[in-house]
Amino acid sequence: MLNKILNSLREILNENGYTNLVVSRTLNQVNWNEHEKKLYTKIVYGVVENKILLDYYLQPLTKGKRIKPFVRNALRIGVYGMDNLNLPKYYLVNEVVECIKKLDYKASTFVNALLRKYQQLPKRNFDHLSKIESYSIKYSLPQELTKMLYQQYQDRIVDFFLNDEEIYNTYRINPLKTTIEDVKTTLEKDNILYTLEDDMILQTKSNLIHSSLFQQGKIIAQDKSSMMVGKILNPIENDVILDACSAPGSKAMQLASMIDNKGMIIAMDIYPHKIQLIENNIAKMGATCVKTMQADAMNVHFDFLFDKILIDAPCSGLGVLRHKPDLKYQMTLEKITSIKKTQEQILENMSKYVKPNGVLVYSTCTINKEENEEMIRRFLFKHPSFQKEKEIRVFPSSKEDGFYICRLRGY
Repeated sequence: MLNKILNSLREILNENGYTNLVVSRTLNQVNWNEHEKKLYTKIVYGVVENKILLDYYLQPLTKGKRIKPFVRNALRIGVYGMDNLNLPKYYLVNEVVECIKKLDYKASTFVNALLRKYQQLPKRNFDHLSKIESYSIKYSLPQELTKMLYQQYQDRIVDFFLNDEEIYNTYRINPLKTTIEDVKTTLEKDNILYTLEDDMILQTKSNLIHSSLFQQGKIIAQDKSSMMVGKILNPIENDVILDACSAPGSKAMQLASMIDNKGMIIAMDIYPHKIQLIENNIAKMGATCVKTMQADAMNVHFDFLFDKILIDAPCSGLGVLRHKPDLKYQMTLEKITSIKKTQEQILENMSKYVKPNGVLVYSTCTINKEENEEMIRRFLFKHPSFQKEKEIRVFPSSKEDGFYICRLRGY
């Protein structure tokens, strides 16, 4: 298993892979029991989520040394395991050393010596650091992002990242393909513990991606806060709706189920492979009123207007780090500046195609106010013909992602 963990960390931390995709693919390829799958997932996510903190703990022992990437990842695994897993420390060290020995015998002696020395040293504290430096290390968030969020939220940012609870998997029950009773019967037959909310939101600690319910389109993976977007848009039968940044299409599928396929929804995206993904989901979920369109929301032109437009805008993703912890190492202030320009152009262009008295919903999966409240404030200043009707902020927790949703009415 450790070899698989090392390979996964190499893909994520050294080759900019996506944690959720790497983990999902690996689990599909192995024949492990549930305990092994959970342990693999916990270690990979744990190391990625805590990379800066782990390196801080290791720094006194590694300072000035040239360390190969796979060796550094092995050290991170060892430190994470000793600090967070309920396993004997000697066992963890031996397992890591034996794994490295197969790759590089000389490196294994270095890893062995360093991890054993780590056990003997007192844990580094944060007393000598500034608040920004301390938060950056404790929550493994690059300093420039920590500073940005601290300026917006002050000490409340601790609540966004201090979350040791086990993450729940959330699914939306698809009424186009099944009933609540059918889903409950199947789950209980398979001895799966779950909770139901609003007769639509299914939450469980089990992964249902390979279940018959998921494969048959009876449920779809969709976060609780993501489902709120459809509720805020509030479609009605015979609406003509545009989902402007649709992939993978989960919100378009939700809207289709809310109007029982009685209306028209255009699911638009700029990339051909994402259009294919949406079309696959349309077929699987039975969302027959959804049609796809490949176009760029920043400059696409329509000859007609829509009753409702949804812009689930590209964003920095700082609200979904529990699923995609790698994002925080790839995101920079420079990238956020570019993303904001894209968001602004999409809002500007899409606002042209809302019918009088129509609805425009803008949403993101970030907690950065510059992409959320400030983006809408600037838009409304330029477009007094739109009025804000509803604004919702959801902060990240073990049960839902961080999200921003704003409903505007055009006049």
